[in-house]
Amino acid sequence: MSGKEIMPKEKILLKFGGSLITKKKSHLPVIDNENLERIGKLLNNNNYDLIIVHGAGSFGHPIAQKFNLIGGLNNSTEQEESIIEIRKQMRELNKILCDTIDKNDIKTRSIIPSETMKTKGARQISQFPKEIFDNIIREGYIPVTFGDVTDDELQGINILSGDVIMKELARIYKPTFSVFIMDHPGVMDGNPKSKISNIIPLVDSNIIQILRKKTEVSETADVTGGLIGKLECALEIAQYSQCWITNLDSLKNILEGKPRGSRIIQ
Repeated sequence: MSGKEIMPKEKILLKFGGSLITKKKSHLPVIDNENLERIGKLLNNNNYDLIIVHGAGSFGHPIAQKFNLIGGLNNSTEQEESIIEIRKQMRELNKILCDTIDKNDIKTRSIIPSETMKTKGARQISQFPKEIFDNIIREGYIPVTFGDVTDDELQGINILSGDVIMKELARIYKPTFSVFIMDHPGVMDGNPKSKISNIIPLVDSNIIQILRKKTEVSETADVTGGLIGKLECALEIAQYSQCWITNLDSLKNILEGKPRGSRIIQ
């Protein structure tokens, strides 16, 4: 790093979902190149300091589910190999995303959770590298981190969701906006693929309860809690920051300070 400090701005915290940047239903790790290229071009905006988190999609969920990593260490050779493989795949995904952003004259720095964070259960981070984030932001770079397999104080290892990282970052930095960018324009009142479904503009704890009852088992392997888990994290984030769920079509609006989609409120 150069050592040159950049004047701080208001912050925006962005989470790019795994289903947005990868082909999540694939059993093999496959990138969504079109969406990555769009992200790289749209992020070229200097109004805010950005912090980026991304999901795993097809780079993590299939293996994590197959070897029950959320259940902790079982000391099998197969599981040990799967941990190494997921961490490798997540670093690859992170590098692809960062390289795509960097080629648009924006400079990023990766923060690898398996090397810098520890958990105490899936929903609590017991060790968090705030100083590393501070230094990266101070020097004018964008920190980029992601969901990962982390060492865990209770069961040896755990899946640390990018949504839980978002919650910790919102608590620390209290950004102007914390935004989950997914493959739908907001939280929908019906099947997101149906043309008659509408965006729920304001989502509170009562609506989350209703959605939980309506939720059916997803066909896609997601070991980090799916939409309901995301909404529960978002509800906590709303204590510290305006929190939104939207899609990539709204990224330009977000960077102009005019988010749209579903706002999560307490």
